Amino acid sequence: MPIRPLGVSNPMTSIFLERNALRLVSALALWIFAALPLDAKDAKMKADAVVAKHLASIGTPEAVAAARNRAISGTAQVIFRLPQPGLLSGTSTVYSEGRRASIGMAFSTAEYSSEQLAYDGNKVTVGQVRPGQRSPLSEFIYHFDVLMKEGLLGGAMITAWALLDVPGRQPKLEYTGIKKYEGKQLHELKYRAKKGAGDLQISLYFEQETFRHLYTQIRLMQPAGMGSTPMESAQKRDTFYTLVESYDDFQTVDSLSLPHAYKLVQTIEAQNATVLLEYKITATQILHNQTFEPKMFTAQ
Repeated sequence: MPIRPLGVSNPMTSIFLERNALRLVSALALWIFAALPLDAKDAKMKADAVVAKHLASIGTPEAVAAARNRAISGTAQVIFRLPQPGLLSGTSTVYSEGRRASIGMAFSTAEYSSEQLAYDGNKVTVGQVRPGQRSPLSEFIYHFDVLMKEGLLGGAMITAWALLDVPGRQPKLEYTGIKKYEGKQLHELKYRAKKGAGDLQISLYFEQETFRHLYTQIRLMQPAGMGSTPMESAQKRDTFYTLVESYDDFQTVDSLSLPHAYKLVQTIEAQNATVLLEYKITATQILHNQTFEPKMFTAQ
């Protein structure tokens, strides 16, 4: 679907418990792979082993399963690099429970009061800068909601993290070896959702020794449209979209190693302009097994 041009004690409880049990069984199975060496002759085994070693870097299967949900609060910052420089600071909240997740940032300005990305387990909703207008980030997630549905935004910070339920999601994973990324030699894992990924190219990067997830790169090339004349068509240029997430400052919370520093950089290289935005979230408190209201997983 083309992206719109951008400017500068009930049945549900039972279902949740069943899913949580399945997650524990899946995690235990993957935990076994964590002790296996990477087999250079078996690409599929490599992918499974990388996932297993990554999950082991977060915590034991029991510790992962015990965290039924997670509430993160902290600070937020958005830096406008291009086309006009600027900076806003505020607060952040990240909620997750099972596959549901929401990422929110609030800023004290009427022009850009907040950024909200949410998935309630059925539908992805995003906030608006003003009625009828979304930010470049929300616009992208609105059109490619698979990123929220698949648990790819937020990484190990959220319980909805894609790699926590590989058997249930059934993505296509390809381990491509050690690659240099952001100046580091890292394990690279290609990720393709079972459905809804379209032309998105998704790469996950893990630290060599610890297998902590450090980066996610999401890329999309949108071909230029046809002009009204051959000359006009020749002058049109493709548009390139890139999202890069990075994770740092890993700390132990309830026997889980979780990142407390999150950065998301969005780049849009269009024919007439380049947009470069940088979002930062710093967690100051992480709590597990809280009471959530359904509205917390819907953008307001």
